[in-house]
Amino acid sequence: MSTIIAILMCAVLGAIAAAHAWWAMGGIWPATDAATLARGVVGDGRTRMPPAGLTVVVALALVMVAVWPLLLAGVLASPLPRVLVVGVGAAIGAVFLLRGFAGYSSAWRRRFRVEPFATRDVRYFLPLCLVLAAGYAALVSQGVSP
Repeated sequence: MSTIIAILMCAVLGAIAAAHAWWAMGGIWPATDAATLARGVVGDGRTRMPPAGLTVVVALALVMVAVWPLLLAGVLASPLPRVLVVGVGAAIGAVFLLRGFAGYSSAWRRRFRVEPFATRDVRYFLPLCLVLAAGYAALVSQGVSP
């Protein structure tokens, strides 16, 4: 079961990483223009996407986060000590958990209130973060032996 969870998580996070890479190259999908894209995926009122360099960094971080479930499940071998793989996995899961819960706070809702991001955040992004946190928790709970 952990292999299935890891592969599903890798696929979802890999798709999110690919979207960020596309945006870094100037792509505007799923929007029709850059301003609409910024309102849809950032939601803080900006009319332009973050700089390409920053978006590439996010895409690369997401690639790492996408591969990590495969390391946790033992699908991929890691040169790192197992305790480090599990510890980093727990930290990544905690980030998703914090992002998931933070999004429901009034401070977050005030800061990221621009539509369509605000609706997408509640409907899709926040639940996805909580599901990913649960997936990381399930994989981390295997402990230090794959």
